Amino acid sequence: MQNPNQMICKAMIYDEVALGLRLRGLSEEEIKPRVERALKICGLSPFRKWPIAALSFGQKKRVTIASVLVLEPELIILDEPTAGQDYRHYTEIMEFLRSLNEQGTTILLITHDMHLMLEYTPHAIVLHAGEILLDGSAVEALTSHEIAEKASLKVTSLYELAERAGIGDPVRFVQHFIDYERRTAR
Repeated sequence: MQNPNQMICKAMIYDEVALGLRLRGLSEEEIKPRVERALKICGLSPFRKWPIAALSFGQKKRVTIASVLVLEPELIILDEPTAGQDYRHYTEIMEFLRSLNEQGTTILLITHDMHLMLEYTPHAIVLHAGEILLDGSAVEALTSHEIAEKASLKVTSLYELAERAGIGDPVRFVQHFIDYERRTAR
């Protein structure tokens, strides 16, 4: 999902989102309400008749997500969904994914962006050389020197600050900070 321009094959938004259903042989009567719903969920309803070329990069990413959502999956796997995005589009994409998750769609993110992981994901799986190093909280992933070293990560500076300041439980400090940020950022 790093570059939506490489995944889009239709000129018009509606046609792109409807493509998967058409290829599955659904009738236009079945397709229309599903496409309209996916466009609405993705915040693209006002643009349904627009050419894709008129959209921003972030909106094109949402078109690709709508093209998957219309198929009604239980799980969406996204590789670096915020790659190449400025902060506004980064936040827009992640808040959109959060809302999809709150509506019941499981979102699996593949990312090297540890800030994104801490800010948006409650659970993390850290892989290295085909081995699962951690299957736990996002905070655990970036507060373990052992995991960080094995996976070529860096422990979060919050954790290092807590250690240097002599805070009794630096992992708990990081967890409280992240929880606070998640609550107040909305």
